[in-house]
Amino acid sequence: MEIEQRVKVVEVMALDMDPAVVVDVDTPLVEVMGRMSAAKTGCSLVTRDGLLAGIITERDVTQKIYGHDGALKQPVSDWMTPDPECVVRTDSIRRTVRLMQRGGFRNVPVVDEEGRVVGCVRHKDFINYLGEHYAERVMNLPPESGKAHTVREGA
Repeated sequence: MEIEQRVKVVEVMALDMDPAVVVDVDTPLVEVMGRMSAAKTGCSLVTRDGLLAGIITERDVTQKIYGHDGALKQPVSDWMTPDPECVVRTDSIRRTVRLMQRGGFRNVPVVDEEGRVVGCVRHKDFINYLGEHYAERVMNLPPESGKAHTVREGA
C-alpha cells in the first residue's frame, strides 16, 4: 500500500510513541520541568481528574515562563495551554499530521473516547514510522524532490 493511502487508514496508535509525561494540574512547575528533562521530552500533558486539561511545552518555558520570579513554585495550570487540540486513538495518521501542520504543533495529545491520555504524538514519531515502513522509498530520495544527482558524493 502506498504511503498516501496507508496514512489515511492506519490509526495513530500504530506509531511507536515514547511514554508521555503526564502530570496533575496542581503539580509545581519545577517538578514538571524535572520530569520532562528526565524523560528527554519537550512536553508534558496536564490532567484534571484523569482527563486531559492542558499541555506545557519547552516553548512555553522559553517564551512565557523564563524570567518570571517564583514561576517554578506555581502550579503548572498557571502556565499550561488549556484544552489543547488532540486526537483520539482511532484517528488516522493523516488526520494527526494535518492537525500538526495546520496548528504548527510539534506535540499532539492522544486521548481515548472519554478524554483520558493514552499518548502523545511527536513530529519524530512520523519520521520513524516512514523510515520503518517505507525505508527504500523515503531513505533514497534525493535532497531536492524531482532532482537526481548525476555524480556520486562522498568516498
